[in-house]
Amino acid sequence: MKESFSQKTKTALAAIPIKKKCCRYLWDAVAAFPKDDTDAAEQITAWGDACRCENCVQVLFRALFCRYGAVTDPMKRYHMEYAFNRESERDAAATLLEDAGFAMHTSVRHSANGKEKWIVYYKSSADMEDFLAYIGASAAAFDIMNAKIVKEFRNSVNRQVNCDTANIEKQLEASKKYVDAIRYLTETGAITKLPENLQQTARLRLENEQVSLAELGNLCEPKVSKSGMKHRMEKLLEYAESIRKTEETDG
Repeated sequence: MKESFSQKTKTALAAIPIKKKCCRYLWDAVAAFPKDDTDAAEQITAWGDACRCENCVQVLFRALFCRYGAVTDPMKRYHMEYAFNRESERDAAATLLEDAGFAMHTSVRHSANGKEKWIVYYKSSADMEDFLAYIGASAAAFDIMNAKIVKEFRNSVNRQVNCDTANIEKQLEASKKYVDAIRYLTETGAITKLPENLQQTARLRLENEQVSLAELGNLCEPKVSKSGMKHRMEKLLEYAESIRKTEETDG
């Protein structure tokens, strides 16, 4: 069975060599603490007081993570926590973490079976990266960084696609308006009474309904700028609306 991201992180942490005796004492003490219903609050505080060096602090948080911690797959969401059975245990751990410069959020999770988990957690990817790197889970920290890059790239692509789609829809809507006007002018025979440049523009628009005004201008002889094509299209639209109004009045 494939290891979860959280279990993979714990496996990597447990494999880190511990050389100093004081650090090894803390690691072994956390690992040996009974998993029964004993309140671990006083013991967590005692472990914090027993730290002899900076490495001890890191090893203690590492050992506590292997026992109480969890981290979600960053490709799904950002969440890292320590989950305890009692509020006193959570608060004892939160105090140690804050003293070490990691001010995590606190909460309580209620499950469907009525049990509660008292948690300290991070949901910020940056905070998670810093903490995991601190306790030695460098690979997990890099995975979070990479996940953030991938997500930001995907979001950027999606925004660009949405923008391009909106522009295309807008372009097609505008093109349809002009094409309908040109067809009306053609059906009424009014198109033959227009200046040659407008007749050329109308013919090219019907033959190339989906191209942009800039591309349409390049098809003209001589070439016409985008603004020039826009002006011609508006003139065609004005002529069509003028004839419609005249017909409505006569009718």
